[in-house]
Amino acid sequence: MDGQSENPGEAGSEPVVAGLNPPDELETDEVPDSLIAEFSSLSTPYCWVITEDPVAGYDGTEPSAVGKSGPRQAVAEDVAEVLAAGRFFRLVDGKGRQLAIGRLYDPSGENELAPLDDFGRQNLGALNIEFRADGGWQAS
Repeated sequence: MDGQSENPGEAGSEPVVAGLNPPDELETDEVPDSLIAEFSSLSTPYCWVITEDPVAGYDGTEPSAVGKSGPRQAVAEDVAEVLAAGRFFRLVDGKGRQLAIGRLYDPSGENELAPLDDFGRQNLGALNIEFRADGGWQAS
């Protein structure tokens, strides 16, 4: 015998590679808490940054929210990580007009409203936050 199964072509059997879970165990929508800290180098539980300000435009006549980030204790490395790995969001008013677009990196998934709560309501009058999904925007 060469160390292989006696019935390698048996229907339903799949090769198992050492150290890998079977395919049905690889698919999940959640990252285990034990892995969140391993993959995130944030100094805060979450971080967001505004990348576009459609209200201010690009001519410099209006103050722009571009570059605003949070929470307050976030450092430059946090902002760099959110730009690389964050989800796109937009802050909108009560009529659905976009007031700002940015990115949020929230490894725990518990701070989806942070850009709205930390900045959008008070500074822009935003009422809702929407996230990029399936080629459009969806409320959280």
